[in-house]
Amino acid sequence: MGNCGGRPGFDGILCSQCGAIFGLGDPSERPPPPRGRRHDARGHPGDPQDFHLPDRGLVPPWKPRLRIAPGLIPMRICLYTPYFPPMMGGAERQASLLAAGLAKSGDEVTVVTRHLPGHPAHEVREGVQIHRAIRPGRWSVLFGLGLLLSLFTFFASRRGRFDVVHITGIHLGTYVPCRLRRRSGFRVVLRPMGPGPLGDLATLAAQRFWPLWRRGDTPTVRHLLGTIQEADAVVALNQDLAAELAATGFPPERIVRINNGVPVPDVAWDATSAQAVRRHLGLPGGPVLLCVGRLHKQKGVDDLLHSLPLVLKPYPELTLLLLGNGPFEADLKALASALGISSRVRFLGFQDPLPYLQAADIFVLPTWGEGISSALLEAMAAGLPCIATRVSGNTELIEHSETGLLVEPRQPPGLAEAISGLLEDTTLRRTIGRNARQRVQTAYTTKRMVADYRSLFIHLVTAGTIPATLSARADGDT
Repeated sequence: MGNCGGRPGFDGILCSQCGAIFGLGDPSERPPPPRGRRHDARGHPGDPQDFHLPDRGLVPPWKPRLRIAPGLIPMRICLYTPYFPPMMGGAERQASLLAAGLAKSGDEVTVVTRHLPGHPAHEVREGVQIHRAIRPGRWSVLFGLGLLLSLFTFFASRRGRFDVVHITGIHLGTYVPCRLRRRSGFRVVLRPMGPGPLGDLATLAAQRFWPLWRRGDTPTVRHLLGTIQEADAVVALNQDLAAELAATGFPPERIVRINNGVPVPDVAWDATSAQAVRRHLGLPGGPVLLCVGRLHKQKGVDDLLHSLPLVLKPYPELTLLLLGNGPFEADLKALASALGISSRVRFLGFQDPLPYLQAADIFVLPTWGEGISSALLEAMAAGLPCIATRVSGNTELIEHSETGLLVEPRQPPGLAEAISGLLEDTTLRRTIGRNARQRVQTAYTTKRMVADYRSLFIHLVTAGTIPATLSARADGDT
């Protein structure tokens, strides 16, 4: 009988050869040995070669349910995200927070993302290994081929090094880890970014893979989606996304609810501090509106610009700050000029939003669709009164007139009315800002998000199950 070299911890020993957990106390509490394998008196396998587990011996996908104490098992986790800081949007912000939180928990965290000119192909930040190894082609079919080849090369060269692969979004690149999951022995967790006509599934279905053979697109999408649906778990950021995933064919028992999370500042927003920060940033003394996000069409920033002339009539000294960049920036600047409001709008590009959250009077999110907006969460966490559109995701964060104001999307007059009304009502601003901050502290902190993901990862790796507390079917707190 070979020595398994068990590793102490969590109420027992983890066998580095077979992954079994053996109790230090009552032998009756030991889990049964895997079927078809002999164990000696201590419960160790009689033929370790038949049950080899790479590296640290975490339980592979085919292991039975084992009794563990989650939180004490370090894991090897890969986060695949198409973009990563310094490229910054809501999805990138969440990937960065999750990676740092998992590393602080003692896990080995690797991020694989797209190559970014001017930045190293490999670096370490906050204990996270970052590989900018994905090099898609520049045009059409070459883009997809380059993307797939880069991902296959990355994961094939690291076979056996990951226990879990977490993927941001459902897209062409999602196919590769889902395809390799069985052969490479890791679990796959998907995190789509949102539902609806602008969401992941609709975007994938509309993608053109064969410019010269359009009939090939439908079977290609069907094959991609069929493989992607084999993922071990898929995270729904809101109930609409959970329903869409189930309707598309994802097994309902694999759909989980894990909220996005953000850090909560120690000090909440207040008017006196806002004036001081405003002077430090060189901002004018009138009311300040803040909008943070990528400058894409679906973010609805053009609706906000269209609403601004109506707000400027009673508040001519108002200033709108736009933090973010994107392909729609030139069009938005042209629109501001055409509306005659260029002097009241500042395009600041990508900036750390924290000082601007402290300086603004109102945060506005005019988006046409969301999963759960990180920018909105950060504004709420700061205690800043918020106005957002009544779309999926926003409606789970904001209760109208309690934790913020909701307006209909693509309706500039209604948005202008909400902004003007909130500027007039100091008491309401203070109330909804305080309530919003409490809402984030209760359910949307980074600490809770990281803990929920670790719980999911540990259950998948050790037992192949999803914690009942995270099941979308059992979710009652939106």
